[in-house]
This record gives sequence, C-alpha cells and structure tokens, in this order.
Amino acid sequence: MNTKKASLVIVGIIWLLVGLGLSIAGISWLLKLSFGIKLIIFITSSVTVGLLKGRFILQKIALKYYKRADVIQFNKNDILIGWIKILGVRGFVLIGLMMGMGGILRRSPIDRPILGIIYLAVGIALVYASKIFFNDKNQ
Repeated sequence: MNTKKASLVIVGIIWLLVGLGLSIAGISWLLKLSFGIKLIIFITSSVTVGLLKGRFILQKIALKYYKRADVIQFNKNDILIGWIKILGVRGFVLIGLMMGMGGILRRSPIDRPILGIIYLAVGIALVYASKIFFNDKNQ
C-alpha cells in the first residue's frame, strides 16, 4: 500500500471510529426512553437525517479530501502523518469546532434522548461517508 492510500485509509478509519462512537453514545441516550412510539420516532428520525446528511453533505466533503490527496506530495515518512496533510488546517479547525460544540451540548440542559438524536444522526452520516476513503474507484 502506498503512502497516499495508507493516509486515505487512516482518514477513513478516523471518520468510521468517530462515527461509531457518536452512534453508540446516541443510541445509549435514546435507550433512556422506555420502548414505545417516541423511541421509534426518535431512532427513525436519527437514521433518516444521518443517511441524508451522509449522502448529500459528508460524502461530498469526503470526496474533496480524497481528491485533495491527489495534489499532495507524499514521501516515505508520511506513512504515519500523511492523513494530517489530507485534513489540513481547515479540517483540524472544523474538527475542533465540532468537538467544542459537542462539549457544549453535553453540558447543556438538553435532555439526553434529544442529544441522542443529534449524536446518532451525525454518527451515521460519518460512518456512511467514510466509505469514500476505502474505495479505489474514486479517482
């Protein structure tokens, strides 16, 4: 596996793991509701929004990162840090803002099941869009 491909796979793994973590947190908060119509509506809403966001927003962003890797000069030392080049400063600023927003939401008075909707939707979107980084046919 070349350095570029390894770096793309690492970005994909990051998106996948963060998405799974957010999804697990979201599901655990949603399960604080007793089983019933409210739980079904919340989960259905989360999954629907997550798939739509993944397909129409995050997949496009992932593809931009994927294509960005075509213009980056990688060397052999980049096997472990090439993913940093792919994400760039803008990517890390966005990640920091999202982490900050997550921290604010967790400390807010918003009920956990409501936060569960948001976390599960974002998690599903990240998992859905992460497939871009594992696919060789995006070139």
